[in-house]
Amino acid sequence: MSSGAEKAELGTGQESEGGESLLAADSIFSQVISQVIQGHRINLGDDADGQLSLEILLENCQDAVLLLSAEGEITEASPVFCSIYGMPHDELVGSSILDLIHDSERGILQQKLSEFREGDADDRPARSDDVVVFHGIKRGGSVVTKNCLVSALYDGNTKRIMAIFRDRFLDEERFDQLKLNEEHYLALAETVNEAIFRIDEDFTILFVSVGAKFVFGFEKEELVGQHMGRLFPEEVFLHHEDEFRKYFHIDDKDREKLGLRRTIELVGVTKNRGVAPMEMSFGNSKEARGRTLTCIVRDISQRKMLDRRLRHLAFYDKLTGLGNRDLFNEDLKASLAAIQAETEGRGAIILVDLTEFKNINDTLGHEVGDRILIEIARRLRVSLRESDSAYRFAGDKFVALLRSLKQIQDPSLVASRILNAVRMPLEVGLQFGSRKRIELGASIGVAVIPDHGSTVDAATKSADIAMYFAQESGRNRFIVYDESLRPKSTERWLIEQEMRSGIVNGEFVLHYQPIVSPAGKILGCEALIRWLRDGTPVMPSSTFIPIAEENGVILTLGSWVLRRALLDLKRIQRMGYAGLFFSINISTRQFEQPDFVNTVGDAIDGVGVDSSLVHLELTETTLMAHPEDAISKILALKRRFPCIKVTIDDFGTGYSSLAYLARLPVDALKVDISFVRALRSEQNRKVVNAILNLADNLRISVVVEGIDTRDHYNYFRTRDCWAFQGFLFMRAVPFDELGAKLASLRTGRVDAAVESQESVL
Repeated sequence: MSSGAEKAELGTGQESEGGESLLAADSIFSQVISQVIQGHRINLGDDADGQLSLEILLENCQDAVLLLSAEGEITEASPVFCSIYGMPHDELVGSSILDLIHDSERGILQQKLSEFREGDADDRPARSDDVVVFHGIKRGGSVVTKNCLVSALYDGNTKRIMAIFRDRFLDEERFDQLKLNEEHYLALAETVNEAIFRIDEDFTILFVSVGAKFVFGFEKEELVGQHMGRLFPEEVFLHHEDEFRKYFHIDDKDREKLGLRRTIELVGVTKNRGVAPMEMSFGNSKEARGRTLTCIVRDISQRKMLDRRLRHLAFYDKLTGLGNRDLFNEDLKASLAAIQAETEGRGAIILVDLTEFKNINDTLGHEVGDRILIEIARRLRVSLRESDSAYRFAGDKFVALLRSLKQIQDPSLVASRILNAVRMPLEVGLQFGSRKRIELGASIGVAVIPDHGSTVDAATKSADIAMYFAQESGRNRFIVYDESLRPKSTERWLIEQEMRSGIVNGEFVLHYQPIVSPAGKILGCEALIRWLRDGTPVMPSSTFIPIAEENGVILTLGSWVLRRALLDLKRIQRMGYAGLFFSINISTRQFEQPDFVNTVGDAIDGVGVDSSLVHLELTETTLMAHPEDAISKILALKRRFPCIKVTIDDFGTGYSSLAYLARLPVDALKVDISFVRALRSEQNRKVVNAILNLADNLRISVVVEGIDTRDHYNYFRTRDCWAFQGFLFMRAVPFDELGAKLASLRTGRVDAAVESQESVL
């Protein structure tokens, strides 16, 4: 196994007679083996006594050596080999070396014999893979493991194969290289904080890095020679022991397909800190004087803490500490699975929507609003059992998940308890040390699972439908879902979807109805929204507007109405009707928006119209819901546009406080159409007269809508009303038709139609 001409010619040791030659035999053969190990090609000489010399050498050699034919037949064996493996010389000679090992291990040795038989290994330097592990089977079945170096040996012109068996083969160069590799390995092992172990199949620790000090708190000397089980709780180690053993025999490339994990998480025992979460990974096992395995163990306490923090950020509301929607979905999914595993298991979802919160938040500020939400979250938690959970979806919407119901009425009892808890007054601190008493309400929907839904979406939808009808029924109440609610909910949902597509498709238009003076002069027009499809009404505004208000579509519609009406106002001015105003309805949702004043102001400035010709109509209910906020917003709007006008629409249908009404900076009120149509009732006429007197005392103008007949007109014409509106004068018409009507009435008066009791239409 040399490179080219590098050969060694060794004598046979026959120069002297008797014992002297025999004493030198071991020394000579040691040279042979030394040359073989160093990678030199060996030739024992050409003399006829070479064979005898080789036998003498083997007889006195201190190594275990076999001489083989090219096919692996044993032609000679040293006494040391016979002694180690417990086999007689005569029995060995003539047998195959392959018979001394298991069938499963013959492949590598056969490969080596083939290389020397075919001459592939004759003239090249020795390599590390020329050394193979030899598990020799002794008589009786026990196994002795040695390293085996196979080499070509020339006896004259005859090539022999020699197998040398030792515990290790190291010359100076290889020793230095191994030492260098070992130093590199140790340097690497000593610089990482993970604990690196080398263990045998008995789980005895053969090597440990200094990282064990960081992970377990033990010095290396305290662990080497110890059983690895001392590093884990006994029950934990026993649980994983069989799994650990598999890593000794299955290499990394095969582990995944055989179901072995790349890493194992388990609990470790530290010297001073008690137990801690650990993660263990494995290298491939090695075979050298027994099978060994490298393990790397790392402390994952910090990672687990970070995971918990990230999970908390991902699944919990930062303000209230309650779970969020994602955690609710996960928990509900788990609850449904647990319920389905039981034949009679039940749970419940309680959906809570706070009323009045948004206005409080907008009026008193987000800091106060946050404190209120924190308090409501606390009240919700104390209203539940230990086994139940509370969540905050978003804004002012909360959810409770009830588990393991004992009786079907339990959800109703809990919902009632939550409602009472929410409605309890609370005091919040304001600026300058003042305090304010706050009263909230709630609309609550209850769904029983799996009765009202066996999936997350179905169960949540049922609770949402029930909550919606609780809102529709007057709020401050709870409703348990019933199948009869779903068709109504489905119908409203379909309307909502149609409305959204209708906005995109341009199906909403504005019609304009004139507002006239008692003398019949057209003063302005009210913009009224209509929903038309192919010129045909889809449904009356009295039907779709409340739905739009409830689902939030009104914000989109309201924004479009405001801008469209302002653009039409500018167009009508260009047509020569300079003094005509447009009255635009503002929805409750629009008015509640924090940026309402800026939204209106930016629209007026953007279109470029005279703000004195802009009249905004707000219902009495809208203004009285939060009168202080209403006063503040109207004053802010008038500071920006001093000439803009504000009218209270549907006056008389709400419950206005006279104190607030006197403070509201409004310019007119509109008597609701219901009073006009019931003029035949004496009691109703008294109410109408009271409204007119109140407006006069407050110096507020009065507009009367619903003037559809001559009787209506005559009744109010004799009273101090500023303007009228109704079918008697003109129905609401599209903008183009309005322009044509105005053009036909160049005098700008409709009194002729009034006198003849005919509609302008």
